[in-house]
Amino acid sequence: MPVEPRVVYLQPNEFSEPPRPFRAGEAGTTWIGSDGQIEMESRVLLSTNSTHALIGHGVLGELNRLPIEGHLGRGLEVLLPPASLEPALAVFYAADRKTYGARYEFVAEQSEEPCIEYRIRIDNREYQRTLSRLQFLVSSASRDGRAVWIRI
Repeated sequence: MPVEPRVVYLQPNEFSEPPRPFRAGEAGTTWIGSDGQIEMESRVLLSTNSTHALIGHGVLGELNRLPIEGHLGRGLEVLLPPASLEPALAVFYAADRKTYGARYEFVAEQSEEPCIEYRIRIDNREYQRTLSRLQFLVSSASRDGRAVWIRI
């Protein structure tokens, strides 16, 4: 007989400093400075709530299908070059349209022994604010001829 997993929910007060296996992320712009060095600027902190909403809603999968440098979701900085920014912006706008009128809950991880399921209930308002910040970041970078990096 299968054992029902014990469910552990991430609490809202843990969004900024999540315990494992929950994750957070960050995004910003990058460019080559006048001295020829690569410059990076952090602009958007991705809370655990927003990070898992991006994962659960398939946004990371959509971004990973674009011509980007790296693979989102592995904890490393991934470069979205200027040519990929307009399609990335379209992904963020489409994601924003999916957030209205429903409640979302996603499994972050399920362990076998002991059987524990780690879940998060998405705070849509916070996620919408993050999507808005990402939209602004990507559109500003595109206008300025910069690339965008994201780490999740």
